[in-house]
Amino acid sequence: MNNGSLAAATSHSSIATSGGLSASKYSSRNGNSGSHFQNLNTEKAYGTSGVSTRGAICGLTGLLNLGNTCFMNSAIQCLVHTPEFAWYFREDYHQEINRQNPLGMVGELALAFGDLLRKLWAPGRAPVAPRLFKSKLARFAPQFSGCSQHDSQELLAFLLDGLHEDLNRVKHKPYIKSRDADGRADEEVADEYWANHIARNDSIIVDVCQGQYKSTLVCPVCNKVSVTFDPFMYLSLPLQFTATRSMTLTIFTCDGSALPAAYTLTVPKHGRCRDLVQALSNACSLQFNEKLLLAEIRGHLIYRFLEDPMILLSTIKEDNHLTACKIPKVLKKTKFLQLIHRREEQGIGNAQSPVGWKPYGTPLVSPISCDDTITRSDIQQIVHTMLSPMLRTKGSGAMTTSNASVVASNESHADSSIADPTKGDGGSSKPMLSEKLPLQLVDENNACIDLTVGDDKVVKLSLSSMSILVFVDWSQKLLASYDTKHIENLPEVCKHVHVSKKARNEPLSLYTCLEAFLREEPLVPEDMWYCPQCKERRQASKKLDLWRLPEVLVIHLKRFSYSRSMKHKLDTFVNFPIHDFDLTNYVANENNTRRQIYELYALTNHYGSMGSGHYTAHIKLLDENRWYNFDDSHISPINEEDVKSAAAYVLFYKRVTLLSDEESADRILILLKTTTEGLSQLYFAVGDHVWSSQGFILRFVQAAPNVWNFVLSAPSTNAYVAIGFSPNGNMVGSTAVVGWVESGGTSNMKQYFLGGQQPSLVTLIQTPTQGLPFGNASTMLVQSGRIYIAFQLLTAQPGSRLIYAVGPVGRLPQAPDFRLTEHQDKIATSLNYASGQFQTEKRPESNLRRIHGLLNMLGWGILIPIGVMVARYMRKWDPLWFYMHAVTQSIGFILGLIGVMCGFVLDGRLSADVPIHKALGIVIISFGCLQVLALLIRPDKSSKVRKYWNWYHFGVGRALVFLAVINVFYGIHLGKAGSSWNVGFAAFLVVLFVITLIMEIRIWCRE
Repeated sequence: MNNGSLAAATSHSSIATSGGLSASKYSSRNGNSGSHFQNLNTEKAYGTSGVSTRGAICGLTGLLNLGNTCFMNSAIQCLVHTPEFAWYFREDYHQEINRQNPLGMVGELALAFGDLLRKLWAPGRAPVAPRLFKSKLARFAPQFSGCSQHDSQELLAFLLDGLHEDLNRVKHKPYIKSRDADGRADEEVADEYWANHIARNDSIIVDVCQGQYKSTLVCPVCNKVSVTFDPFMYLSLPLQFTATRSMTLTIFTCDGSALPAAYTLTVPKHGRCRDLVQALSNACSLQFNEKLLLAEIRGHLIYRFLEDPMILLSTIKEDNHLTACKIPKVLKKTKFLQLIHRREEQGIGNAQSPVGWKPYGTPLVSPISCDDTITRSDIQQIVHTMLSPMLRTKGSGAMTTSNASVVASNESHADSSIADPTKGDGGSSKPMLSEKLPLQLVDENNACIDLTVGDDKVVKLSLSSMSILVFVDWSQKLLASYDTKHIENLPEVCKHVHVSKKARNEPLSLYTCLEAFLREEPLVPEDMWYCPQCKERRQASKKLDLWRLPEVLVIHLKRFSYSRSMKHKLDTFVNFPIHDFDLTNYVANENNTRRQIYELYALTNHYGSMGSGHYTAHIKLLDENRWYNFDDSHISPINEEDVKSAAAYVLFYKRVTLLSDEESADRILILLKTTTEGLSQLYFAVGDHVWSSQGFILRFVQAAPNVWNFVLSAPSTNAYVAIGFSPNGNMVGSTAVVGWVESGGTSNMKQYFLGGQQPSLVTLIQTPTQGLPFGNASTMLVQSGRIYIAFQLLTAQPGSRLIYAVGPVGRLPQAPDFRLTEHQDKIATSLNYASGQFQTEKRPESNLRRIHGLLNMLGWGILIPIGVMVARYMRKWDPLWFYMHAVTQSIGFILGLIGVMCGFVLDGRLSADVPIHKALGIVIISFGCLQVLALLIRPDKSSKVRKYWNWYHFGVGRALVFLAVINVFYGIHLGKAGSSWNVGFAAFLVVLFVITLIMEIRIWCRE
């Protein structure tokens, strides 16, 4: 297995593939959720010494320069090392040659290219002179004849188009007239355009290199919208700078290896956080085992972490304060320790009278593993480590960054979440390491815990929060030992700057270039559009969107600009990704939920000016797992970090293929199992229906230490299904894996964190560090009327409290926010992983819930209304009616009061988010107290105020009954008690209403 491609078919062959010859069938190197085959070997660093092309290694044959033919040699090498082309032209492709195509070259170009490719892949060959191919090229494209220098991209475009026409499987092209969208669904129109295109164009070039984009034209006069879907062979991206902005950030280290340092960077004004992180990584020379965590600081506290790479930089204001913390790349689930600085405020007029501690300075961050046991002394050591660069030396008072303060190297910190400050060179430069810092930990109840005592006591980490809050109180004595000026004044983010001449040489993200290519813009006056509604040519606005991406994506960076008087080359450095080029968010086809991940395997470079430049190619041989520089006949290995340069011109990306959705659940388990090293047996525990009424089945297996594979299956209905891992059996605080199938058959799988019962508190997890510790294998499929959700957890022991839920029919999460609706039904279970047995858990505090509901229904909803009726209709039995009324109302009030108290107990235990229900209960019990008070101070019948007292008692009593009935029904709804409770209580109210109606009619008739 090499870099993710299955080598069963190639390991015995003499061909060393570039990018994997089976890229279209198997997964490739990436850690995405659908990739199962991942390279476990780290890349080695190679020197720059030359490699003879006479060796036995295949794919390392050079091309002789026939006189300024480097432009041709570089393009040919990239195509020759494209995996699909390498296979195709080494097989018998002659039967697909179309000699009758008037747009082709009678098959001669394809034959010449195929012959050249076989020579370049033949073992033990000297550099090849491509004279035959050059002559065929000059014959069919005279512009490339002679010994002049040409554009490599122009040759590549002609070559791909010529090979397509020579190998077009369509012998007789039908005439097809394209129709405009005219309000039809984009999916229908796109498929129609693509079918029409394939009906006329069908070749290996189309199979591999052609995609489809959506073109939208809008008339500025009549607003006529024209939508077409056109094929593309490559993307030509502009290196166009809009306004940039200067941003200043301060970088802190969590391992005490360096003092805080401020960096001012120039980033695209309309860029995203990933552009800022990339620029900052380059500026601070970020190591391969480190990453940056961005945070926004407000009021000396961390306001938010900027973990989403898609956050627009335009949302960051000029007066904001940003920090970045170097943290190790860890695979374990982590929380972040936030160190908040405080200093003592003094009272006015008396310096000896402190009034409290107030936050100041810049908070620091350090990661802590959730899987490790953390003690109070461990937190002391972590804080000592973070503050060690500011520690003063004895005598001079100057700061030190000696080895004594550098507690842990990057390598050791990457393997442990706690740095050990005792591992430095002992000496006088760390006097405070032997003393405890005045630290206070904020626990789950917002209480402060003194960390200066009880060193061995274990710190309980909050399950609901991703952060651990620790205060350090800076006394005057402590300030004398540390130089805290580096954390006191945090610079603001700088203002926007205009484009300067230097902008051409500033780094530019490939994502930014793509966004500029897809940005809506008006057509140039020379290329106006004929509006079919206005019947005139209009300068319409044009918007491009990617719709269908090819297996091999060719990207051309438009470095050359032409004008009437001069030609110019842009030497802008484009920061393009080598791995994990994610285009998922740039595909407009919403029905395509497949992740669009690409990996770079080849590129051409152009050095020098336009007229006298030189072309080379960088190509990766996957079986070698190394990059090579192809410079005509000379080939030499290079390091991967040397692939990026300002000379990059044409980039070749291959798709990272995800797991096919055509495999069954058992096949998924086998794939998950076989990708784990050291295990040969394929077994898995199969539980019975974990939720019989809904047909839920859970399968799981411990594939290896700290590796668990799960497959949840359920009937495929028009509703989502979910499995949640809960720390305490409650839905609130759990993390859920949710899957659903759209009406078009597209499957979706997302992670959510249930932070509360309100929809706004159910958040979609978008960063891996926030969700479950997912492995590299997860997928979802639908087969035989069932939906299968398969995923892998990297943990020693998964949580045993599992919650299953099914959503309401027809209410699926929708893009872009995928808001999760309230479940229709759920069940909580406890799973024994050793035996595979499970048992259904009762709802938390179920007995107290039942008592709360019954008492409130009986007291406020039944007895109180009966008491009202007694006072209304039994007055002729005086004084019996009064005693019956008083006793009934009193019993109802007492029962209702106990029921409300049970509700407050439930609220304290469950932290239920039911503000309306709670508010109504408080109002009802207030009205009840007012009625009791009114009874105690009831005036005599002969009193003048007795009439007003009657009005008051009458109004408050009926308002109480009305609110009580509403709150009882609302409580039944919140508790999901079922329709039987609603029907029973409603039937009682109907009986009371009928009795009331009869009695009122009798009174009316009597009067």
